[in-house]
Amino acid sequence: MDAHKLWMLRDFIGTNKVLFRIPVYQRNYDWSETNCDRLLDDIKDIIDSGEKHFLGTIVFMAAKNGGFSLQEYIIIDGQQRLTTLMLILKALSVVAKNAGDECYHEIEEQYLHNKYCDEEFKVKLKPIKSDNAQFLLLLEGKEEEMDEDTHIYRNYLRCKERFECWAEKGIAPSRILDALTKLEIVEIVLTKGEDDPQVIFESINSTGLELTNADLIRNFLLMNAENQEELYENYWLHIEKSLQKKTDLSYLDDFFTLYIIYKTSKPVKSRQLYNSFVKLFKDSGYSQESSLQELRYYAGIYGAFVYESPKYSEPIRRCLRKLRILNQTTCYPFLLHVFDDFNNGVIDEHTVEKVLNLILAYLIRRLVCGVPSNTLRGLFTYLYNRIFKVTSNKQKYYQTLNKFLFTVSSKDVIPSESEFARALQTAKIYGNNVLCRFLLLDIENGDGKEVLQPENLTIEHIMPQTLSADWSHIKPEEHEEYVHTLGNLSVTGYNPELSNKSFIEKREIIRENSKAVILNSDVLDKESWTIEDIRNRARRLAGIITSRYKIERIEDDAIEFDYVETLTLDDYDDITGKKLVSFKLFGETYRQKRYALMLLDVIKILDKKCPGKLEELAGKKYSFTTKKSMYISTLTAKACGGLGR
Repeated sequence: MDAHKLWMLRDFIGTNKVLFRIPVYQRNYDWSETNCDRLLDDIKDIIDSGEKHFLGTIVFMAAKNGGFSLQEYIIIDGQQRLTTLMLILKALSVVAKNAGDECYHEIEEQYLHNKYCDEEFKVKLKPIKSDNAQFLLLLEGKEEEMDEDTHIYRNYLRCKERFECWAEKGIAPSRILDALTKLEIVEIVLTKGEDDPQVIFESINSTGLELTNADLIRNFLLMNAENQEELYENYWLHIEKSLQKKTDLSYLDDFFTLYIIYKTSKPVKSRQLYNSFVKLFKDSGYSQESSLQELRYYAGIYGAFVYESPKYSEPIRRCLRKLRILNQTTCYPFLLHVFDDFNNGVIDEHTVEKVLNLILAYLIRRLVCGVPSNTLRGLFTYLYNRIFKVTSNKQKYYQTLNKFLFTVSSKDVIPSESEFARALQTAKIYGNNVLCRFLLLDIENGDGKEVLQPENLTIEHIMPQTLSADWSHIKPEEHEEYVHTLGNLSVTGYNPELSNKSFIEKREIIRENSKAVILNSDVLDKESWTIEDIRNRARRLAGIITSRYKIERIEDDAIEFDYVETLTLDDYDDITGKKLVSFKLFGETYRQKRYALMLLDVIKILDKKCPGKLEELAGKKYSFTTKKSMYISTLTAKACGGLGR
């Protein structure tokens, strides 16, 4: 490894017959306009002061490109600055040419292109695939064909606008080019076979450069691979396409977090994500290709969680859409297991729909009832392993999930039907904008139909937030209690700034500006609006929601969440070291974890069955030779049909 200080433009970019290749393991060009502006400001400072400016370090691996005496530099670190400088040079060339400044010849022939190379190697910079297509269109002057959402297009346009502005103030393009010659860098040249680029890369980026965990994982999987181009095309590109929206790849880090939780059944923090992935890779004996193949598969599932996917039925897509609207992403680790089971034929589509509806109803109940969400991440991280530790439970997939959620006794217990209905009628849901909007739209749109679209809709208070003289019949304390509750809320496309009106005026606004027939059926026929009207409407709307998200409890004693064996009183000696789960008496199963408490439970049950018998027995004298005989005398075989482990 050698390091040298040199001028970025003349000693590095301006070298003849050089190709700067951005390898596929690098992230896309994603400098924002803010980053670009900061570099342009530095260039302006050079123009004003005449002083040089240090641009940073460029790390690359040097190699000859056979037959053409072409020096190829594989950029390990510094592609964002290098690509931005190329966009600056192209923008400056266009501005110079339009202004009749001859420096554009120098820019095109010395910095952007290799003048004396074959056409294949004319362009000095070769970004990764998607960026390269946009960069070539730019160099060919085909701006109208470029994707305007890409950073390459946006930053080029930003540079061009700035240079045109400077030109209007008397700063000629040749003067800007002269300033660029005063940009200084340190080049670090790695030697193939001696320097490990992955180690160098991690060392550089541990100092605080802004790389995401997904960037680091991509580099780890592709950097040292012999067939990195093939792996990129066949796997990584598909992963990005599954999770990308225009140029936004922010879901990639979320996906890798979900993947690690799925594989390890343990929570992971962002700062630990990369190291956790590397450890999983090494401990599991993955090859680079097998890891990428698995990641592509799970990215396809996760893509359906965050975007609409035609791969699944409309009921499945509708549930996933609702989870997205409510921003209830903590359930995704569990759902990744569910969809994996579906893809592998363990469950059918109908079961997936039932599971999703159950999870959705459970989460909505918690939200409405104001249950804190801080325990949800842990619940869904461990849920799959807890309920399917007994593999036979998968034969009763939905029933097992249902039973488990109803047996939870911690903060994660399912809010009851009565709690849910009461909270829908009395909770101040306006304080949770996401939940409030969801409930109002869901009431109107029902299951499948979409009368109302969420865009440009305003949540409207029927009784206004600030009472005017027209609302003097409402007591202040009643106003405080009911103004933000479901019974007093609707949706319109109306301006909320004009909402402090009389009921008649507001009724007409709702009539003219809302298509919500179900929501407003008991509003439009009223001549006044009272607290009793709010209560009645709340009961009606709550009834719609509770019936839509009703959960029927399933009782099935055959479903257990640990491997159990049934012991009878004859197996007394085998009980040692075994944990009690339940016991059966007179055909009924009772849950209990302690043997001593089980004995008390049995005595109470027997006493209730035969009142007075216990007092009669207590008056008699008994003697026992062993603990075993005492135990069996107390719990007769007839009285107890079996002990669960």
